[in-house]
Amino acid sequence: MHNFPSLRSGASRCLTLATVAAAAAAPIPAQQPAAVAAADYARAERFLAPAVSPLVSGARITPGWLAGDRFWYANSTAAGIEFIVVDPARGTRTAAFDQARVASALSAAAGKSYDALHLPFRSFEFGADGQVITFTIEKRRWSCNPKTGRCDAAVDDRESASGVRGTNAAGTPTAAPPSVVSPDGQRAAFIRDYNLWVRDVASGRESQLTRDGIKDYGYATDNAGWIQSDDAILLWSPDSRKIATFQQDQRNVGEMYLVPTVVGHPVL
Repeated sequence: MHNFPSLRSGASRCLTLATVAAAAAAPIPAQQPAAVAAADYARAERFLAPAVSPLVSGARITPGWLAGDRFWYANSTAAGIEFIVVDPARGTRTAAFDQARVASALSAAAGKSYDALHLPFRSFEFGADGQVITFTIEKRRWSCNPKTGRCDAAVDDRESASGVRGTNAAGTPTAAPPSVVSPDGQRAAFIRDYNLWVRDVASGRESQLTRDGIKDYGYATDNAGWIQSDDAILLWSPDSRKIATFQQDQRNVGEMYLVPTVVGHPVL
């Protein structure tokens, strides 16, 4: 025999389903967004790249090529930054220079306190003798000899007489643009009038490498939209005989604007 539900129980189930359907059809009150305070933004900011990058060691290695297929790089460690020279032919990895001695000499010359693993630069260049190193701190060039423990400041080549590239219409001297020195230290590449040039470091003689660069279609431009400078973006080959760069075409690129939302007229 089969037991069939009674009419009363069936009606009860129908009533229950109808009640659920009616409840589901009822409008749900809109939830109000929670207020976000300045402290919330500050807390989130602590997790962005500038704050967390120093907590990661050895995350980025950028080689700087030297003669003989050697290269140097700055390595971030838990204690600070170390500068290393690698010689693949000999299979060696050694300190690029005596960082403690450079820190002591630079502190005495600059009148500031620096320690070996927190030097105020991440890039440097070896001199022709392979001993003296040069680097830039706050737009000023410094030359240090780790052997003698001496550091001397020099006026940046963009400000010195040797760096003057001429005068403008008003007769004011104009400084040479920043350059990228070759691994052997003999040549420096730079941008002038949207084209790529090379200067012989010893003689100051300049040679133009490209001639078709024009406004908004120049070579080695440092313009990623949010970054703009006169720096030349390029790479020298390890033997200092070739340069890798690009010609950036932005002739038909429209301008993007920042407009703050304020009461009244916005400011472009």
